Amino acid sequence: MVQFQGNAGLTGDHIHMVTLDKTGKKSFGICIVRGEVKDSPNTKTTGIFIKGIVPESPAHLCGKLKVGDRILSLNGKDVRHSTEQAVIDLIKEADFKIDLEIQTFDKSDDQQQQQHQQQQQNKNDPRSNGYMQAKNKFNQEPMASNNNMSGSGGGGMGMNRQTTMQKRNTTFTASARAKHMSHADEDDEDTRDMTGRIRTEAGNEIDRASAGNCKLNRQEKDRDKEQEDEFGYTMAKINKRYNMMKDLRRIEIQRPANKSLGIALAGHKDRQKMACFVAGVDPNGLLASVDVKPGDEIVEVNGNVLKNRCHLNASAIFKNLDGEKLVMITSRRKPNDEGMCVKPIKKFPTSSDETKFLFDQFPKARTVQVRKEGFLGIMIIYGKHAEVGNGIFISDLREGSNAEAAGIKVGDMVLAINQDVTLESNYDDASGLLKRAEGVVTMILLTLKDEEVIKKEKEAEEKKREEAKKEEEKPQEPATAEIKPNKKILIEVKVEKKPLGVIVTGGKNNYVKTGCVITHIYPEGALAADKRLQIFDHICEVNGVPIHCESLTTLKVHQLFHVTYEKTVNFTVYRADPPEMEKFNVDFMKKSGKELGLSLSPNEKGCTISDVVSGQYPEIDHKLQRGDIITKFNGDSLEGLTFPVCYALFKGANGKISMEVTRPKPTLRTEAPKP
Repeated sequence: MVQFQGNAGLTGDHIHMVTLDKTGKKSFGICIVRGEVKDSPNTKTTGIFIKGIVPESPAHLCGKLKVGDRILSLNGKDVRHSTEQAVIDLIKEADFKIDLEIQTFDKSDDQQQQQHQQQQQNKNDPRSNGYMQAKNKFNQEPMASNNNMSGSGGGGMGMNRQTTMQKRNTTFTASARAKHMSHADEDDEDTRDMTGRIRTEAGNEIDRASAGNCKLNRQEKDRDKEQEDEFGYTMAKINKRYNMMKDLRRIEIQRPANKSLGIALAGHKDRQKMACFVAGVDPNGLLASVDVKPGDEIVEVNGNVLKNRCHLNASAIFKNLDGEKLVMITSRRKPNDEGMCVKPIKKFPTSSDETKFLFDQFPKARTVQVRKEGFLGIMIIYGKHAEVGNGIFISDLREGSNAEAAGIKVGDMVLAINQDVTLESNYDDASGLLKRAEGVVTMILLTLKDEEVIKKEKEAEEKKREEAKKEEEKPQEPATAEIKPNKKILIEVKVEKKPLGVIVTGGKNNYVKTGCVITHIYPEGALAADKRLQIFDHICEVNGVPIHCESLTTLKVHQLFHVTYEKTVNFTVYRADPPEMEKFNVDFMKKSGKELGLSLSPNEKGCTISDVVSGQYPEIDHKLQRGDIITKFNGDSLEGLTFPVCYALFKGANGKISMEVTRPKPTLRTEAPKP
């Protein structure tokens, strides 16, 4: 008996959980694509869909996946609105096992008949499942020109065909690039290490993560008729490497030796994000004649990846480039796109000094000028300091050199060289700047504290924290006391004869015998109005009287929270972090027309059982009790769902029912009563 108030609509198609384990395999064997299913001319469902299944893979052998299935969550993370790349990253981070929440769409009568015929043809093959469907869908000739589904270009299995996927009278529209995790074709998945540098066939050194080192699968290679340049670039490789970026362009110019490019760079307005934007172009400079505009993001230059790097670091990379040929990869944003930290420069050149922010970030930084007479007399090293992190440091000084005379010390951190910031540079970038510097070299340095001073400061900081902690532990006013995790707190709640509005669990004839725990708070009760107590809070005392669940009956415990209090009531509360609970499953067969025998109250955690009518199903009578929280129903998470949706799930279900139940499991915190 499911008791609710209000009406509810029916839910969508079948949703189930699938676990894939690729132990002993190279991949999970699924090919995914972001697409949409049009339910009607005005509504559609978008998400990540399974486009293909690799034979003999975990996805094929499990027998529970089909082409066209929608992935709702992966390892508990909702991916309904995620990009293909984000889902691929989740799969790569998952090691050898992934849990998928799958939505399977109903098929039309024609499709069901076709599938039935196919199953008859393959009835002797115990593995006949989604792979055969994938084979039929993606190894067919292109559909007629009036097809409503278009796909272009793509990673994954390198497919570029038009196909339709119908759900009743619906059309499935795939995005441009399909991704997959397959071991069937060694050209399909790129699992190479992308750190460090590599040389192209022309002998130029580039980053391994560069588009010039991007791996094309066999079909992509067949379609790519462009000859690779000396940095390994073709537009096909560029588009695949940066497939999530807009309007990619390949810019090539010849740069005479010691000639300025005439370009101003800017970073991202969000300091937490690294990017290199074109802030301005000199109308008389080298880049004035090519397709470069303020607002363009530069993602690579000559095989050096600038994406996700500081624009100041990029400036040093530009200056250290060898050779006269310069090839840039840019992404052009729309005029109203935001991101650049400054407004585009209208008058060029700009007189701004990009090193000024260093003195704001490091107030103790200093400027030192050293005349270079063949050499500066310093040696540098890339290292890490406990106070400031990674950077370029002075590792040695030549005795009697101009650097020593200028006051440079071993251990100083080099922040800039002649207005080129080295804060995020590597050793090669910084040494290149020093080699090219001539005459008087201006350096911004920071003298760092030694490890002993840092240790003393840390001890002083720890002492301050201990004192602050003692201050926090002072008794608080119960009427306003804040409930903090993992400690007992006394609070006073104003009730004025108003019901508390709470469901608790605990008692000697209860499955929870170690404490009294809140499992539901009604929005109209006094506890909801107070706003301090939460579900899974452990109530240790009521008005100074300890709650001994191991000796009190469940009825006595419940009566403590259902009596009428005059003005206020005091609670001693313990909030465990993480919450103390256990989860288990209850499985049974529900007969059509027969109620479940449960009264439920939905909340943000799921549905709390407010009453159990015995005699309906033995599995429920023997396992469930008042106060238990049903968090999943037939694989569907109930957390945060609205009342109508929960009602529809319980009311419309028949046949095999599986419920995930969460029950408090508190630590015993109340001393036994003295005899």
